Amino acid sequence: MRRTAVVITTAFAALVLAQTAIATPVVGVSANTLPQGKFMLDTWYFYRDYTRAYNDNLDEDGGGWEDLPNSSTLTGACLVPRIYYGATDWLTIRAGFPLEYRFRSFESENGELSSVGIGDVVIDPKIQIYRGEEGYPRVALLAGVRFPTGDDGCDPALSDGTTDVVGGFAVTHRMGRIDGHACVTYWLNGETDTGYDVKDLWVASISLENPINENWRLLWEAKGYVGETLDEYYRLYACPGVSWDNGEHLTIGASTFISVVAKGGGGVSWVDFEWAPYVKAYYRFF
Repeated sequence: MRRTAVVITTAFAALVLAQTAIATPVVGVSANTLPQGKFMLDTWYFYRDYTRAYNDNLDEDGGGWEDLPNSSTLTGACLVPRIYYGATDWLTIRAGFPLEYRFRSFESENGELSSVGIGDVVIDPKIQIYRGEEGYPRVALLAGVRFPTGDDGCDPALSDGTTDVVGGFAVTHRMGRIDGHACVTYWLNGETDTGYDVKDLWVASISLENPINENWRLLWEAKGYVGETLDEYYRLYACPGVSWDNGEHLTIGASTFISVVAKGGGGVSWVDFEWAPYVKAYYRFF
């Protein structure tokens, strides 16, 4: 990989890896809300091994993706417990408390750098605004705030130090035995203390939960990211997976994020992965 791409990757690594909510997978995100007064806990784990960087035509050769050298490593992992509470039958409040890990090693640097600690806390309520006469379709408004509780002074940083807000909606519909979910959100990202404007971002997903039997389900999802302009930044991932439910309180799922198409940069992310594993578990206290 040419030196310019390595320099870009190094310069943006802390910023990109700090934005965990951008990369947060939402497998089967739904318009469902909890019953009033009930709690639910979920925990998800997501590991990313970044293998390529985007050269935005800096060498006047057309630009495009370039593989990171074998001697360069850029990884990130998140373990995020989240608690849900049904304030009413139509309002569910959720709070996530991430534990972040970052690791970076480049040819141009001496030694290896890593960081571990609490990341940016996200509080995001869900407001169900419509439920059909037989329960479906369901429509909910989504909102949230990401607070800069992570350390933005370590290297690699665990936060970009900005306060960000999100808004959007989700739709859930049952089609025979299959549950379908669609979700669109818009992240309004803030500005760092150094004056760098973290670009805003559209995030959308569509997913199907296909029952195999009373305990097992296949998960089919496509998840996309688009920057302020499509020609600057976009990502599309296929996310096949499977989930198991014990029929009472516990659900465990596993998926794989597979890169389908991707571009740039654009002030959002210059690096990407070919695939990444994702594991999630729900426990319902009702």
